[in-house]
Amino acid sequence: MNRKKITIILLIIVAALTAAYFIFFGVSLPSFMKKPAIGPKGVASFGFEEPDALKKWEEKIFKGRVIYSINKSKNNSYLNAYSKGAASGIVNWLKFNPREKPMVRWKWKVIKFPAKIAGVSAGSGWLEKEDYAARFYIIFPKFPFFRLQCLEYIWSENLPLNTVITNQSFGNLKLIVAESGTKKIGQWISVERNVYEDFKRAFGSEPSEAGAIAIMTNANNSDSSAEAQYDEIEVGYAKS
Repeated sequence: MNRKKITIILLIIVAALTAAYFIFFGVSLPSFMKKPAIGPKGVASFGFEEPDALKKWEEKIFKGRVIYSINKSKNNSYLNAYSKGAASGIVNWLKFNPREKPMVRWKWKVIKFPAKIAGVSAGSGWLEKEDYAARFYIIFPKFPFFRLQCLEYIWSENLPLNTVITNQSFGNLKLIVAESGTKKIGQWISVERNVYEDFKRAFGSEPSEAGAIAIMTNANNSDSSAEAQYDEIEVGYAKS
């Protein structure tokens, strides 16, 4: 095979991988202009008090559409995610350096866990074959795009807290159990994570600049339903 053909093949591969990145994470130029509010401590802060708060997020549909909506209680507004056999997420593009400001925090509440699938273990696909009621992502874009890395924090019913799983189909996606068990179902749980330390433990190297966060609730693999709520997201602040 001559050099010209090799170059063409390489260009096709890069184009395909670039397209795959756009498919997976739904990048579009306007999303980079959606500026999150500056947090009281960090680079960005996200609440859901404003009726149009979801316009700051970009939806990516994998299989069916999860219903993301703003719900109001007596004292607060929050994001509700309901999946009926669906898998879709919402992404917000931002930048922070976890080597300087490594901390992130959020609140989540599981209303309903998806059904379990017999004989299926976590980390067996891009969207794992085991569904999770609550997921929170930190995405580290790179070029070429197939080099991107991702931390995915999950609420697992049975895996021990702080378990790290490598996705079998995409080694640069690491799942970390940030909450475990079913006893706290229906309760708001506050989570604070050191992204720098989690990245080093998961990947064995230091992180580059983070470029996005994402949220997802899914129940597509089990063809069941799941529901979770999210609130008070703070991204990129110094460790106290």
